[in-house]
Amino acid sequence: MQDEIIFKTARAIMFVDSDVVFTHNGDNKGMGKLYKYLTSDPDLGGAAGEIEVWRWTKNPVTITQYFEYKSNQFMAKTFENWFGMVQCTLAMTYCLRFQVTCLPGAFCMVRPQALEHVLSCYLQDANTIVEKNQLDLGEDRTMTTLLLQAGWRTGYLTSATALTDVPQTLPQLIRQRRRWINSTVVNMWLLLRHVNRWCSAFPLLVSLGVELISSFTLPTAVLMLFFQMGASVGLNALLVIAVIILWVLLLLVLSLTADLDRVHYWFEASAVVGAVVIFLMIVYTVQSADLFLHKYWAEVVVVVGWVVIIVLSSVIHRQWTSVLGVLAPVTWLFMSPTMYVIVPLYAICNFDDVSWGTRG
Repeated sequence: MQDEIIFKTARAIMFVDSDVVFTHNGDNKGMGKLYKYLTSDPDLGGAAGEIEVWRWTKNPVTITQYFEYKSNQFMAKTFENWFGMVQCTLAMTYCLRFQVTCLPGAFCMVRPQALEHVLSCYLQDANTIVEKNQLDLGEDRTMTTLLLQAGWRTGYLTSATALTDVPQTLPQLIRQRRRWINSTVVNMWLLLRHVNRWCSAFPLLVSLGVELISSFTLPTAVLMLFFQMGASVGLNALLVIAVIILWVLLLLVLSLTADLDRVHYWFEASAVVGAVVIFLMIVYTVQSADLFLHKYWAEVVVVVGWVVIIVLSSVIHRQWTSVLGVLAPVTWLFMSPTMYVIVPLYAICNFDDVSWGTRG
C-alpha cells in the first residue's frame, strides 16, 4: 500500500548513470532545475539536461568526445527543442512545441504517468535482431521513441547540467558507439514510419532525416576526402582508390571476424593513419590555398558554414570557449576518420551483436 501511494504522488522519475556528477562550474542545482522544468508543464513527458564530459583532457579519445558532446547538444538537441517536433500518435497531429528525440539515460527525468503509458512496450521481450537493437540497446532512445509515439512531449533544458565519464580507450569507444549507432538507426526508422502527415511534420523530418542519412554519408565523405587528397598530391588515381578499398576491406574483415580486444591495435593503427592523412591535407591546403579554393570552393563553403554554425551555437549557449579553444576542435578533426569511418563500419558489421543491454 505504501509503495502504491509513493508511486501515485511521485512527480518525476530520475534516470542517471552511476558516474554522473551534478556539480558543474560551481552550480549544483542541475537536478532541481530539471525537476522544475518537467513539472511546470503537464504535457511534458520527459526532459533532458546538458551533459558534459568530465575529465576530458586525458587523451585524444576523451577530447574528441568532449567536442562531439558540445557540438551535438549545441546544434542537434537545440534544433529539436527550438523548432519543435511531432507528437507521434497514430493521427500524427503537429504542434509547434519543444521536443527532443532522445532523453539520455545519463541525465534525464520522466513523468511517472508517461512512463506508465509505455512501460509494457518498453519491457516487452525482444525476439528478432531488429527488436533487440531497438529495445535492448540504447534503451534511453527507445524510451523516448515510445513516449513520442504515445503523444507525450519531451524537452531539453540547457541550464540543467551534469558531468559524466566517457570511454577512455578506442575499443571502449567503438563498443559504445556500436550500441548507439545501431539503436539510433532502428529508432529513427520507427519514428519515420509513424509519420502520416509529411508536410506538417517537416521539422521532425529534417532532424531525423539528417541524422539518419549522415550515418551513411559521412563515412563516404571522409573516404572521398582521402581520394581527393591523394589525387591532389599527384598520386595515381587508381592506386589511391585501391589503397582506400583495401583499407576498408581490412576494417570490414576485422570487424566481422575478429575479437576487438585481440585486434585493437589494427583499429588504433587505422586511427593514426587517418589522423596523418588529415594532417597532410591541412599542410597541402595551407601551401596551395589559392589552388585549393579555386578547385574545391564548394567544399570550402560547406566546411566554413559548418564552423560558423558551431561557433554561433556556442556563443548563443554562452560556452564559446568550449569550441573556440584550439585543443578540442583540432583533436576532433584529426579523429574524424575514426569517428566517421572506423566506428560506423564496425557498428554495421556487428548489427547482430546485442550485448551490453541494461533495459529492465
